[in-house]
Amino acid sequence: MKTTNGPIIDMTPSGHFAQEPITGPTLGVILARVLVFTIALGFAALAFWLAVFTVPILIVIGLVGYGYFRFKTARGGFSFDRVMMRGNRP
Repeated sequence: MKTTNGPIIDMTPSGHFAQEPITGPTLGVILARVLVFTIALGFAALAFWLAVFTVPILIVIGLVGYGYFRFKTARGGFSFDRVMMRGNRP
């Protein structure tokens, strides 16, 4: 005769389970985790979108500023002589 080893139920003499049965996360916990993940993903997408559109604009502004500075120095608009700062102006 074949003996089957089924699940063992560990009960106390009063009829209660010795350990609480292991259960998975509840629906509320799963929804909370999905919500937190969705919010984090939204912030990451927003940061990526800002980087994609802001960095090229900043590069163009920097190039325009560099070109303006080079143009003004070529025309003598900026002078790099020594400047003495005085506390009192006459």
